[in-house]
This record gives sequence, structure tokens and C-alpha cells, in this order.
Amino acid sequence: MDFLESIFIRPLKDLVVRNFGYFMRCRTYVEALEDEMLGLMSRRDDVKSLVHMAELHGKKVKTEVRLWLGKVLLLVGKTDRIRDDARKLLLRTGTEPTERWYRRMWAMYHLSKRADEAYMVASKLRENSFNKVEDESGQVRFKEVPSTPIIGRRALLAQLLDSVYDGRVGIVGVYGMAGVGKTALLNKFHNEFISKATDIDLVVYIEETSAYDTDTIQKIIGDRLGLSADWKGLKERAADLHNALCKMNFLLIFDAIWKPLDFLEIGIPVPAHGSKSKIIISSQNEQVCNGMDVKRKIKVDCLPHDEAWMLFLEKVGGAISGLNVEKQRHAMELVSRCGGLPHALVAVGRAMASKKTVEEWKHAITSLRIAPWQLFSLDTYLLKDLKSSYDNLSDNTLKICLLYCSMFPEGFSIPMEWITGYFIGEGFIDDDAYTGMDELYDKGHDLLGILKSTCLLERGDDDYHVKMHPMIRAMALWIASHGDTNDNRWIVWAEAGLEEAPPLGKWSGAGKISLIKNNIRNFQEKPHCPQLKTLILQQNPTSTICTGFFQFMASLRVLDLSHTFINELPSGMNVLASLQYLDLSYTKIRSLPKELEALVNLRLLLLSNLPLETIPNGLVSSLSALQVIHSDVCLGDPDGSSVVGINFTELECLNKLKALDITIRTSKSLQKLQQSHRLAGRTRNLYLKGCHGLSTIVLSSDEHWRNMNGLKCLWVANCNELKELLIDDNSSSKNAVASSGSSRVLPHPVPSVHHLPRNLYETWEINRNNEQPLLPNLHSMVLEGLKLARIVRRDGSMQHLSSLTIRQCDALEYLIVTEMQTSKRYRNATSTIEVFPNLRTLYLGELPNLKSLSTEMNLMAFPELTVLTIVDCPRLKMLKLDAKELKEIRCTKAWLNKLHWNDENIKSSLLPLFKY
Repeated sequence: MDFLESIFIRPLKDLVVRNFGYFMRCRTYVEALEDEMLGLMSRRDDVKSLVHMAELHGKKVKTEVRLWLGKVLLLVGKTDRIRDDARKLLLRTGTEPTERWYRRMWAMYHLSKRADEAYMVASKLRENSFNKVEDESGQVRFKEVPSTPIIGRRALLAQLLDSVYDGRVGIVGVYGMAGVGKTALLNKFHNEFISKATDIDLVVYIEETSAYDTDTIQKIIGDRLGLSADWKGLKERAADLHNALCKMNFLLIFDAIWKPLDFLEIGIPVPAHGSKSKIIISSQNEQVCNGMDVKRKIKVDCLPHDEAWMLFLEKVGGAISGLNVEKQRHAMELVSRCGGLPHALVAVGRAMASKKTVEEWKHAITSLRIAPWQLFSLDTYLLKDLKSSYDNLSDNTLKICLLYCSMFPEGFSIPMEWITGYFIGEGFIDDDAYTGMDELYDKGHDLLGILKSTCLLERGDDDYHVKMHPMIRAMALWIASHGDTNDNRWIVWAEAGLEEAPPLGKWSGAGKISLIKNNIRNFQEKPHCPQLKTLILQQNPTSTICTGFFQFMASLRVLDLSHTFINELPSGMNVLASLQYLDLSYTKIRSLPKELEALVNLRLLLLSNLPLETIPNGLVSSLSALQVIHSDVCLGDPDGSSVVGINFTELECLNKLKALDITIRTSKSLQKLQQSHRLAGRTRNLYLKGCHGLSTIVLSSDEHWRNMNGLKCLWVANCNELKELLIDDNSSSKNAVASSGSSRVLPHPVPSVHHLPRNLYETWEINRNNEQPLLPNLHSMVLEGLKLARIVRRDGSMQHLSSLTIRQCDALEYLIVTEMQTSKRYRNATSTIEVFPNLRTLYLGELPNLKSLSTEMNLMAFPELTVLTIVDCPRLKMLKLDAKELKEIRCTKAWLNKLHWNDENIKSSLLPLFKY
């Protein structure tokens, strides 16, 4: 009987009682559920606190804990719905007498049952006990790193986050100059975003990565993975790391890398396409990113002015409050001189926090301009940190080239060609390994490019100029002035406002001196500086240099007197036997002294834009080491009829000459130059100025221009007899006349050669393949003051020309006309021609009769043109050209308003490009 009662009667009784209670005790079940949920919520809050603490310490939370929290969350939602339904049902009870009693009772039954079931789930969840919520495997998911608030970097943070979640990106590279805030950005990113990324199993952040070798990096990652420290060797460790990392989603952050890491050697699997695993590296050197196959590079630039000002105010504190106008102006200048570099803004702001008077702020500006290391703590807090980028340069040549750039004024856009000449003169570039001067200049450009990639130099006004950030320049001057260069002391007072030459005592012991852009009018004393190798006096209103000024400068290698007012060189320059670079450009010098014959080691002589009238006979030929002559001094007639100019025969005697800039004033001189294989092949810049007897210039590769394959710039000016500049590249013509369709047609019918005998056809084919393009190195051409000239295309194109300037050419009606216009066969044809397929900039100015860029028959195509400038061309009413890469059209607003448009689509596409 007891058996039957336990098996059948008692369960049946409980079922009946429970179900009866569902009808009669609905409120009791709901209240019991609420009481149980209060206890569960308290337990949930305790578990969530433990989870939060584990996550703060970078520990991985157990899966069962996250599952439990998920179940609690679902139950909370279910309880809220039960509570809402009970409130509605119980409030309605007895208020609707017409409602049938059995519907109300049935609803109460179901509500009680739901509450009872939820109660049992809550009771079971409360029974779970978690002494530890973290995974005990030993793996730490991430460790929070110290971080500081950052200003103006939210966009970069978002960009970094997008890269991490982009399945196409496996490795992200963050680069920028020292002190720009790369580490602060990564710290903020790590703490703010990665801690929330629950789908990442492991985050390892290694700061100052360059300080660790492969062995140490392996151990750091292995410790975070909980792997044994007793590994046998690098290869075994790499295998263990690789196997462990391949089984999880990881994020590895390597900060401050100076050379590419070998992931294979370390044991790090490179994230595959679509993987959630990522690697982030940061470096000051963009080439490091390239050397590690970075798929997305993010450059951290200096702060713009508003954000820089905010950061400075934050650090300077109360010292800035209540400032008068003058003091605020000084504060603004200090911020400007920091160049938006956060590290500098913080250092200068803290240094100025205790400065109260205007005089103190003015002194700070002077110090920052002349000797920034003298400003409080800047040498220890800022400059030494910046110096790490200098110390990590791969060789001393790069270091000395960087310091050389600091000799120019702050913010100065330095021509790469210009400073490379200094490098050659100083001997920084070893010319034993190079046969041509172009190779030496290419090497200089490469050195400057490396310094740009390391963020120690910036792009200047264009791709051929460089600049130094103010703080990088301050660091370089600090190094140079303290003798850390294994060289004599450097004296740099560029744009320092000097009215007089520095005292003689300052010159003593100097290795390099730069006095660029001051107001020094005279040098009246003879300094004693036997170790001096570089002296740069350019851009001073200097008119007099005393006799014997160079007497005690026997070691001088580079002398720059350009852009001064001196009208003669002082006597005593014959002692400069070591001189290799001499720049007299843009001076008032009318004659060269005979004693310059003693400069037997002179390699670069620059004589551009000076009114030179007399060159002593034998002077040029005596400078036997000359490799570069940059001069607009005219080439004398070969028959000696010209009184003024460089003697042609003496030029030909210079066996080491590699680069020549020269002016031609007669057609006879031009012809002689073209016929000289030695001089023509070394001509880099040719200036045809007022050339008498020159009516036609035929640019053809099968005539005399063939010898000028090194010509880079052609300038034709004030040739009043010139009527036609003819382009006839019949040797390398690519039939650049296209019909309105896709086929190409020749300007004239060309007889077929396929009917020739086999031997003649093969000879023709060999000659055709060996033909040289027209002026293959010509990148720039200027046509100026040509009253009668027009440009005519007979055949082919000027394939390498990238810049064309045409101004004051009164007869020019169309940019180019073709001889095809006279052919009846093509008179009604519409064709597109590409005479300048690589032209990027086109300047048209003061052309009173220019009607159109294209003729009625031909549409001019400029496939690479990006900038078009039009100035004072009153008859040019319509833009007819094909230039799909055009980015900017510079003109006046008045000219734009008079422009006619025949096609609304062209108008809508070009109007956004106009700048005026």
C-alpha cells in the first residue's frame, strides 16, 4: 500500500493540488517569483563584479560563467513579461462583470504556471556557485596599459578600429615622426576598444619592441599563452607559438619598431584573408611598414592649429589666463614653432607654466628659434627623445645629410638638387661608384627620400623640395652645436636677424657656418678658421667682402655666395685649393678673377643669373676637375667672334665635365654645340636667348637633337626671328593621332614595307627598334617672348615632357597645329592627338591671340595633366581638351565668367576644378 501511495497516489495528489493552486493562488506564485528573482539579481551582480575585475586584469572569463549570465538575462526578460501580464490581469479582476468567469480563471492558471516554472529556473540558477570566474589555463587575454587623454585623434582611433575589423587587412602599420603620439594612440586604442572585443582571445602589446630580440619577444608572447618557459631553442619555440596562435583569434601590437620583424622566425602566423586575428605595428620609418607587407598604413600627422592650441593651454595652465594681447600673440607663436608636435607642445607648455611676464615669453621664442635646448628641460625631456630617430639611422652619411638640412632657415623649402650639390661638394656621396653626374644626384635624392620615409624630413613645396619640422631642426642643431657629429662645431644663424658678421671669436674652431637670410652688408674682418669646410652666406645684402677674407680657410670645400649684392670677388681666393663647390648665382659679379685658376679641385661651379662680362682666357680650361657648370653665361661663337661668353674650345678641354647649363645667343653656336658629342651629351639645361638667325627649331631625334639625350630643360626666349617650333619625332612615333573611334591613323599615308626583300626588311626593322625617343630626359620646356612663333606637330610626341610653360607668344592662336591640316584627305576628319602624353602641368600666360587649345580638326589629349593655369588670354573663350586626370584649373574669376560652354556635361565636370 505504501508503495502504491509513493508511486501513484502522492504524485497525482501533488499534481492536482498544484494545478488547483494555479487557479486560486496566482498572486502568490507571482510574488514568490519576484522574491526569488531579487536573490538571483544579487547573485548576478556579484558574478558580474568578478567578471569585470577579471577583464580588467586581462584574464579570460570561463565560458560557463558567460553562459550563466546569458541565462539570467533571458530569465529577467521573461520575469518582466510575467509581471506586466499579472498587473493587467489582477487589476482587471472584478471590474468587468460581463466577462465570463472561466476565461479569467484560465488566464490566471496559465500565468501562475509560467510564474511557477520561472521560479524553479531561478532557484536552480541561484544554486550555481562560482568561486572563480576566470579561466585557470594560465592564459591572460590582455593587460591594460597606462594611457593619457588624447586630443584630435578620434578619427585615427576610428580608422584603426575599422582596420582591425576589416577582414581584408591582416597587418596594420601606424607610422609618423617621433613625438607625434603613436604610442599614446595605441595605448588609447588598446584600452578603449580591445577590452570590449570579446571575439579576440588574446591581446599582446609589446612596447619599445626595438629593445627586444627574437628570444625575448617569444618569451613575452609565450608567457601570455601559458606555455612553458623551458623551451629548447628558437625553432622549437616558434613551432609552439605558431601552433597555439593558429587555434585562436589574436591581436599582437608591436610598438616602436626600427627594423622589420621576421614573423616566421618568431613563430607568429600572418593573419589570412578574412581572419579575425590582426597584427599592428608602429614605426617612425614608413619603409619598415613596407618591409613587413603591411596591408594598410595609417600616418599620424602633427596636430592642426586648433587642437595644438588646446593641448598647449592644457599644459600651460593658469599662466595663460588673463593674458593681454601681446602675451597671447607670443603664446601663439610658441605654439606655431612647435609645429603641432604633441610631445613639443607638452614640453614647452610645462616649461612656460611658471612664466608670468611678457619678457619671459619673448625670451622663450628667441630660445626656441636659436638655441631650443636652452629652454627649461627641453634637452632632457624632448630633444633626447627625438634624437633616438637620429641615432637609429642606418649610416653616418644619412646622419650628416640630415644635419646639413638644419643649416637652412626654419620652414625653408629646400631644393633637393641644391642641397645634393652641397653633399657632392662636401664629399658625402662617394663618386667612385658612379660614372655619371646624374647618378650622383640620384643618390642624393635617394638619401633625402630615406630621410623622408623615416619622418625626419617632410615634403616641401613639391616632390623636388624638402622641409624640416621645427622640432626636428631643433634636435639637429642641438646635436651639431654640441659636437656629437665627430666633426668640428657647427654655427647656424640662419634668418637670425643679424646686422653684422659674427665676432671673429665665434668663427674659430667651426667646421660649418650658415648665415643664410640675414642683413649682413659687409664682411670687413679676416676670420681664422682653418677647419672650416662649409660657408653659406647666401641671401644677405652683402656688397663687400674684404681682401684676404678667405686667407685662413684652406680646408673650405663648399662656398655659397649666391643671392648677395657683391660685385667682385675678394683677392686671395687662390688659397682655396680644397674648394669643390662654388655658387656665385644671382650676384652682381661682372668678371671672374684670374686667380680662380688655383681652384684645381673645383667640381661644381654655379654662375646662373649674374651679369658676367669677362672670363679670363684659360680660366675655364684650367679648372680641370670641373664636373658641373650651371650657367646662363652665353657660349662664345666657335670662331671667336663673340667677345662675351665661355670659350667653346676651353669647355671641350674639360675631360671630367658631366653636366652643363649654358645659354646660346646665335644659331651658329647652337649648331656647334649640337655637333659636339662631348658637350651636347652633357647639356642638362639649355637657354636659347635672343638667338639671332634662328627662324625654325626642329625637334627631331634624327637631327642634331639626338646628341642631347641628357637635356632636362629647354628654355627658348626672346628669339624674335623664330617662326616655328616643329615637333618631328618620326623615329619613335607611336602614331599619336587617333580618330574619333578607337583606331589610330597616320597623319600621312605611309607605304607598306612588307613588300621589301627579306634582307632590307630586317635592316629596316633593326633600325626602327634601335631608334631613340625624342629628347628622352626632357621634362620641362619654357617658351617665352616669341612674337612670331607657333608650335607645329609633324609626327610623334614629346613623350617625357611633364611641364610646359608658354607666355608672351603673340602669334600663337592654337596650342599646336598639325601639318595634317593641309591634307585634303583629312580635312574633314575629327581626330585626337597626344603630343604631350605625360604632361602634368601646363601654364599659358599673356597670349593675346590664343583662341583654343585644340584646332577644329584636332582635339588635344592630355592623359596625365593635373594642373592647367591660364593667365591673361582674352581670346580664349572655350576649353576644348581631353584631360581626364585634371585636378585644378587656375585662372581669374573674370575670365571664367566669360567662358563659353557647348556641352553641359563638360561644364559640370570642369567647374569644380577652377581656382581663382
